[in-house]
Amino acid sequence: MSFLKLERGENYYALAGAVLFIAVVMDSVFIAVTALIMYYKQISEGYEDQRRFSIMRKVGMTQKEIKNSINSQMLTVFALPLLVAGVHLAFTSNIVYMMQKMVVADNRPLMIRVMVVTYLLFAVVYSLVYGMTSRTYYSIVNKTED
Repeated sequence: MSFLKLERGENYYALAGAVLFIAVVMDSVFIAVTALIMYYKQISEGYEDQRRFSIMRKVGMTQKEIKNSINSQMLTVFALPLLVAGVHLAFTSNIVYMMQKMVVADNRPLMIRVMVVTYLLFAVVYSLVYGMTSRTYYSIVNKTED
């Protein structure tokens, strides 16, 4: 009887490890793809906006105003998905907890800590992509037309 319990435990840990590995790989791929899509979308918009910003500079818009405009646009594009992810996480946390309780364990504080840390890692990745995109967009928009 104890051999059967041991075998079930080993199978459980093997399955849990495999699911964790697949989840980490898929999450990493999805975050990278999302970040790249947002980056290239903003960069392509930068090339389209280059002429408009050139006209605004000729009309009298200062570099500071251009930078504020770009930061406002970038924050909207990058902060909105982050905000939606936070709201989604808050509303689905109870369902995730119920599923975890049925399958694994009953540890709500641990689940909340893991969700918060994951959200913060997601925010750090988005912040890095935001900074990189914002700098690149600004340099594209500041190029003068020849």
